Amino acid sequence: MAAGRGELIPGNDTPWFRRAFVRWMRGFVGRRFHAVRLAAGSEAALARAASNDGPLLLVANHQSWWDPLVGLLVHDRWFGDRPVASPIDRTQLENFRFFRRLGMFGVDPDDATGLRAFARHVDELFARAPRTVLMVTPQGRFVDVRRAVEVRPGAAMVAARHPRAAVIAVAIEYAFWVDQRPEVFLRADCVDAPAMDPGSAHAWQDAISRAMNANAAALAECVMSRDASRFVTVAGGGDGRIHPAYDAFLRLTGRRTSIDTSHRAPRGGRA
Repeated sequence: MAAGRGELIPGNDTPWFRRAFVRWMRGFVGRRFHAVRLAAGSEAALARAASNDGPLLLVANHQSWWDPLVGLLVHDRWFGDRPVASPIDRTQLENFRFFRRLGMFGVDPDDATGLRAFARHVDELFARAPRTVLMVTPQGRFVDVRRAVEVRPGAAMVAARHPRAAVIAVAIEYAFWVDQRPEVFLRADCVDAPAMDPGSAHAWQDAISRAMNANAAALAECVMSRDASRFVTVAGGGDGRIHPAYDAFLRLTGRRTSIDTSHRAPRGGRA
């Protein structure tokens, strides 16, 4: 029976199913993206978050269909020993019910009563499994990466209600560099509790918003530099290829099979 309006659909993180799904997903992402790159310095923030004995609240921007899958990759690599939960639109969960076994639970983002149900459900999750990773896209809808991040109050409410939770912002961007396939770029930064009134959801909403916008701006600057040395390659990233047969012909004739990126235009944009 379909859930009524405002009624939350619970998830059920199933570790063996999640691990099998992530193994399949690595290949799926690898076929569609040239590389997954993490901005330098992010590993320290992720390690700091992972060392927290309490819950972890991961907040990420939301620009594409790929975001939840990228979030699962982040969870598997840095927090894979922890349970995971993530709210998604209830109608989507009704269509893709197996997502429940990945820890996803369904909410109605446009129903005011759903916020209270969301908060109660997270309270129960954290009480049952105190090291749970809650992954949230607090924008609540798809938003172009070039727009400022405006967050809804759900994540801030969780942070205010759970002082033992570590909060980390993960910025995600998708862009083309030199390969025929796009790249996934990530940057992580810890979100410090607001100095004034850390139990206030309003203070946390401001802190999360500022941290997410600063993190997104820092990632954008790294991506625009097109400098791979500013990233750690998490997956992929090999030399670009055109086509197996043509690549073989190029090798036989002593020519490169990848694009030469060593020539850069001088400052000022002149060729």
